[in-house]
Amino acid sequence: MSLIEEFSIQLYSLRELTIVDFPGVLKRVAEIGYTGVEFAGYGDLSASQMRSLLEENGLKSISSHVPLERLINDLDEELSYNREIGTKTIIVPYHPLKTIHDVEILAEQLAPIAKAVRSAGFTFGYHNHAHEFVKTEDGTFLLDLLMQLTDPQDVVLELDVYWAAYAGVDVLEYMEKQRKRIRLLHLKQMTDFESRKCVDLDEGVLDFNAIICKGLEIGVQHCILEQEDFAVSPYQSIEKGYKHIMNL
Repeated sequence: MSLIEEFSIQLYSLRELTIVDFPGVLKRVAEIGYTGVEFAGYGDLSASQMRSLLEENGLKSISSHVPLERLINDLDEELSYNREIGTKTIIVPYHPLKTIHDVEILAEQLAPIAKAVRSAGFTFGYHNHAHEFVKTEDGTFLLDLLMQLTDPQDVVLELDVYWAAYAGVDVLEYMEKQRKRIRLLHLKQMTDFESRKCVDLDEGVLDFNAIICKGLEIGVQHCILEQEDFAVSPYQSIEKGYKHIMNL
């Protein structure tokens, strides 16, 4: 029996393939066994076309990564699209934070967006990379500061465990630290703590058994594969990744 019943995939992992054949990617993802997808763009497909493709393949839209600029300028359009395809969560995928002031500005920008997204029936969140784990003078991570300056009712955290580990953070300790905010996990594997190369989920040093168990303990709702580098092919890697996680 698997630790989790369902496993999702961030379609950014297959970005070069979705450019060529978005419908074919969704079909293959479903054939492998994934039940949910996280979007990072929609391949110029209309919401009705995307909804039909999801329904045909038995897939759910778990979440969408949407750049902050688009949320500022085209929020209603973005929410309308995601409402039609059944998306549950809207995630800001990246922001170039370097200083406390940067965090303060971002928190101010996120506040009205988060409330509007939540009022529209979605969950709203932020996805980390490594740079948010830079520390302020008092030893606080920039990411923690962002969590402090945003309403926990409005902004959740999608923790990318690879980038946390890349920054030298103990993933399990950090999951406990932000247990009230982390509701989605990006599972991405690291070959070792020296080269820190992204590899297939079954080949590296991150202990996904422990990570998923911790996630279930703190209330994580979705585990999502994201992968950026492939030894052979994206499809081979995501199939290996699916089997590895679902056999834990």
